[in-house]
Amino acid sequence: MKIVSVVFHPLLMATYLSYVLFTKSPELFPRVVPQAIPQFLLVIFITTCLMPALSIFLLRTFSFISNLELTKRSERIRPFIFIAFYYAASSYLFADKLSMGPVFMTVMIGVTVLIIVLLIITTWFKISIHTAAIWSGVGFVSALSVSMGINIGWYFYGLILAAGLTASSRLYLGYHKPKEIWSGAVLGFAYSFLIILIDF
Repeated sequence: MKIVSVVFHPLLMATYLSYVLFTKSPELFPRVVPQAIPQFLLVIFITTCLMPALSIFLLRTFSFISNLELTKRSERIRPFIFIAFYYAASSYLFADKLSMGPVFMTVMIGVTVLIIVLLIITTWFKISIHTAAIWSGVGFVSALSVSMGINIGWYFYGLILAAGLTASSRLYLGYHKPKEIWSGAVLGFAYSFLIILIDF
C-alpha cells in the first residue's frame, strides 16, 4: 500500500490532471501545440512537484521536519507554505508569460487556493492531503464533464479507482483516521467541482 501513496502523491496530481486534460481535450490549451505537450508537462512536473519536493527534502535535511511523509500535523506548516508559493508562482507563469486558457488557469489557481485552505485547516485538524488532492482531481473532471461536456472516458473510472486505493492506503498505513480521510475527500471534491461550475 506504500507504493499507492507514492504513485498518487498530492504533488503529482497537477501533472496527472494536466495529462488527462491534454489527452482528452487539447482544445482547452490553444497555445500548446501537440508536439510541445511533453515539454509542457515537464514544466508542470518541475514547478508543481519536483521543486516543492526538493524544498521538503531540504526541510528534512535541516531537521525542520522529522520525516518526508509529514505525519506530524505541527510539521506541515512550513512545507505547505513552500508548496503554496510554488503553485502561486506557477499560476503566474502560466497566466502572465504563457497566456494559458481559462480552464487550465481556473484549475491552477483553484489548486493554489485549495492548498492555502488545507494549510489553514492543518493548523487545528490533520486532514488527509492525499485524499483531498486526488478527490479534487475527480471534482475537476466531473465538473468539466457536466459544464462543458468533456468526456474523459475510462480515465474517469481510473481516477475513482485511484481515489479509493489512495484513501484505503492512508488508512492501512495508519497515517489517518477515517474522519480525516472523509473530510479530505469531501472538501477536495466539493471545492473543485463548485469552482468549475461557478466559472463555466
